[in-house]
Amino acid sequence: MIGRTMQVLHRSWVSATVLGLASLLLYSININSLPHHDEFYHMLAAEGLLATGEPAIGDEGRYWRAYSLTWLVAQSFALFGSSLATARLPALVFMVALVVLLFLFLRRHADAAAAWIGAGLFAVSPFAIEIAQFVRFYSLQCLAFFAAAWIAYDLSSRPFKAHRHLLLGVLALSLIVFAMQLQLTTAFGVIGLGIWLGGALLLPWLGDPTVPRSRKLTLVLVLVLAGLVALGVAGATGLLATLWISYRTTALFNEPTINHVWYYHAWYSLLYPTLWTLSGLLAVLALIKWPRLASFLLTVFVIGFLFNSFGASKNTRYLAYAQPFLFALWGLGLAVVLGGAGRFLGSAREQLATQLVVLPGHLSRGIATGVVGAAILFVILANPAWLRSFTLLSGITIPPELPPTRWERARPVLDPVLQRVDKVVTTEDLAMLYYFGRADYLLSASRLGEQPTGNREHFTPDFRTDVPIIVDSEDLELIVACHASGIFLTNAAYWIGGERTRADVEGVAPLVFNQMQHLDLPADSRLVAFVWDHEPAARRSPYCDRLPR
Repeated sequence: MIGRTMQVLHRSWVSATVLGLASLLLYSININSLPHHDEFYHMLAAEGLLATGEPAIGDEGRYWRAYSLTWLVAQSFALFGSSLATARLPALVFMVALVVLLFLFLRRHADAAAAWIGAGLFAVSPFAIEIAQFVRFYSLQCLAFFAAAWIAYDLSSRPFKAHRHLLLGVLALSLIVFAMQLQLTTAFGVIGLGIWLGGALLLPWLGDPTVPRSRKLTLVLVLVLAGLVALGVAGATGLLATLWISYRTTALFNEPTINHVWYYHAWYSLLYPTLWTLSGLLAVLALIKWPRLASFLLTVFVIGFLFNSFGASKNTRYLAYAQPFLFALWGLGLAVVLGGAGRFLGSAREQLATQLVVLPGHLSRGIATGVVGAAILFVILANPAWLRSFTLLSGITIPPELPPTRWERARPVLDPVLQRVDKVVTTEDLAMLYYFGRADYLLSASRLGEQPTGNREHFTPDFRTDVPIIVDSEDLELIVACHASGIFLTNAAYWIGGERTRADVEGVAPLVFNQMQHLDLPADSRLVAFVWDHEPAARRSPYCDRLPR
């Protein structure tokens, strides 16, 4: 018995290692692809950390969010040199670890088929690929939360032992706190985990016929009363209102989807039309065979999905912590389906072959096999998640995605201009700081709204980057009037027909065309630039003292 158990464990680790190495190779494809705006935060802060000992951006800017990841990126820079690939290495490693952990979890609590299907589908999903190649905290958040959830699941199914439960409980709680510190949406997963744990612990006790009914009713009443008291206290102290405002408020750039409760449903329907529409039936099959495990996965995912769907901020990355639970559930359901699918498909092939009576036996069976295989292939290809994964790895953008900005292509033209102008105004301060080491003003109403309450005056330096923020044409006109020369630089994707389409910079185009000259940049850079140059005294404004010195 012990020998067989050891063989199973050995096979599990070998399989997990193979899957992990395959994921590592997959996520390494085109890992130097062009960066996303948010990635610059950690890369710039990591360089500042190496130079100053603090996650510094500029003279006074400090990026303390997810400091643990910034520290790891800095160590990667120190070991392998500063580049996009080395910056993304920690996120890649954490995602590979999550794939391995998901496989081992399903192999331990279900079977090999569920483990390969669930972890395999997750590993090649566009969600996993995007986060694995993203210098941000999501892969670390997902890994920490899933590990904590596994510990909690195991503890709930074992006989109580104070020493073991205390140590592992503290570890799980520490991982949850760490994941929440990385991203607050982890709280939605924690709520789902808490609901399942409460049900897993209470329902067997409530269903125990040996427990007096009066004791059950007393416990239920106490729990209901405690919940009402907690809600009352939260409401009276204003905590409930604060939480609701936070839940239903988002940054300006995210406002277009604030009420799109169908946002995540639409993404799943687009990428996995077959699996997503069959999720309910797959969950039923999983609940029949693995009721405890399936209920755990289903509860955590559904609660997280609903909370994120009704929340104000929307992005597939915000639901990242719940993704492994959905794929694990799909793995369970598909393992049950495939258990009987082989017999069904074999019977279908034989019956189809008998209909081709005019053909020789071997030819009819070959055609029948090809038809059945083509039908299976069509089901796979009709779910375009594979296409999305391919485009992510190849750097291909599909509308409504915007093509990436090629900053390096504009360097031959921009370098001499940046050396001679007095001021640089841009809508892309992070990229300018990373590629050129300079950004004097940022034009973005959204970023001004992200500053601490009470510190949102025009020309307020961003607390993260130390770049003063302006929000409208009046601010820009003041800068132009008070400085003899400068450049205004923005992303060509938003500059259509001379009008800026993003709400936070509307009204700037007329000023730019009237008071600046267009600077020719390479078209493939996808950048638009305008420069101004005049005598400093000719248009000096009496309000120039408003500008930061």
